[in-house]
Amino acid sequence: MSKKLMTALLVSLLLIPTLTEASEKSLTVAVSATYTGGFASIGKYVSDGKIDYLNWIASRGGIEYKDPASGKKEMVAIKVIWEDNQFDVTKSVTAYKRFKARKANVIMGFGSTPGEACAATASRDMLPYLSWYSYASPAGYKPKPQYYWSLLPTICESITPMIKWFIKEKWQGPGTPKIGLMSADIPSWRPLGKPGLMDSYIKSLGGELSGIEFIPLMATDLSIPITRLVTDKRVNGIVFTGTLSQTVVLAKDLQRLGIDLKKTTIVCNASAWDESLFKSIPNEVEGLYGEVFTVSSEENVPGMKKVKEVAKWSGRKPEEITINYINGFIGSLVLEAAIKRALEKKGYLNVVKSGEAIRDELHNFKALGLEGLAPSVEVMHPDQPYFINNIRVVEARSNKFRSVGDWILIDRIKGAIE
Repeated sequence: MSKKLMTALLVSLLLIPTLTEASEKSLTVAVSATYTGGFASIGKYVSDGKIDYLNWIASRGGIEYKDPASGKKEMVAIKVIWEDNQFDVTKSVTAYKRFKARKANVIMGFGSTPGEACAATASRDMLPYLSWYSYASPAGYKPKPQYYWSLLPTICESITPMIKWFIKEKWQGPGTPKIGLMSADIPSWRPLGKPGLMDSYIKSLGGELSGIEFIPLMATDLSIPITRLVTDKRVNGIVFTGTLSQTVVLAKDLQRLGIDLKKTTIVCNASAWDESLFKSIPNEVEGLYGEVFTVSSEENVPGMKKVKEVAKWSGRKPEEITINYINGFIGSLVLEAAIKRALEKKGYLNVVKSGEAIRDELHNFKALGLEGLAPSVEVMHPDQPYFINNIRVVEARSNKFRSVGDWILIDRIKGAIE
């Protein structure tokens, strides 16, 4: 063999990996996670669930789909990048700019405030941004074309199942049940105090809104708002929307003030509620209620096998598989489904060229079964697209969450998004 031919063969062999890499189909998925800041206590679990499943997909070669042109099975690799948005507007915007510079094809975020800060830019850039732990708001949903979506509808609509449960199922007393609202003071949650929304909705169910208290995100003492609602306004139930760290303060202050939980029912929203409370406040959490979007890791449903497999692969301990970890996991299932559907309708080249194909799948997301982890996820209202439509209420009792009813549908409230 001539020296010239040997050289040519050597060059060809050296080029093979490069040519393979160049022809590999890949998409970049960015995660604007929350590990520090005001919502870190809940953000960590949700962010872990999202990132773990995405990394697991990537480790198995990516997402398989049927190419619409050839009809053949193809595989698109997934590159996962993430940053901590610290539940901060500036950090979130900075993370967005970095994601865009790194050619992200889609972003999955955490938090209403961080996501809303990026909504208008995402619309302009045609970069899909799915905020899988947030509430809809004008700031997030006004920019058109819409490229930003939240897990849930507005904060007002999202708490309707808890209110329905208390008035229709829990309340047994005479007269009109009086409800108080206590909420973390963040922009997208302020509409809870808007006249004509929650007061009218509660009245339509046969109850009365007796008061609302907005509390600091980093609250250290909630005795004053508790006293105002329970002692001064004599509410029968409080719907609490906040963070896990605020629930710790709330539970301790309720006990310190001697509030009888059999007379005053406390129901916490999902961001203020998960199994980690059994470690931080094992005694004080007893008798409190909370909403959940998923079943717990102890429930033997088919989908839980994959959750535990991924968690183990990621090095998680069993106690880290909280309902909020599972919720983050579900978020990545939804994103995976949207990407796969976009690829099967439009093909890889169209998906990688523009965010429009993924955007259309998310904006009109069709029902996705979750193998028992939760009711199917889907966009039921295209005028205000959100994904979670049902919640159920559980009670903290004997170091476990005990279900106290069936899944309850979220109600729409006219004017809540205005």
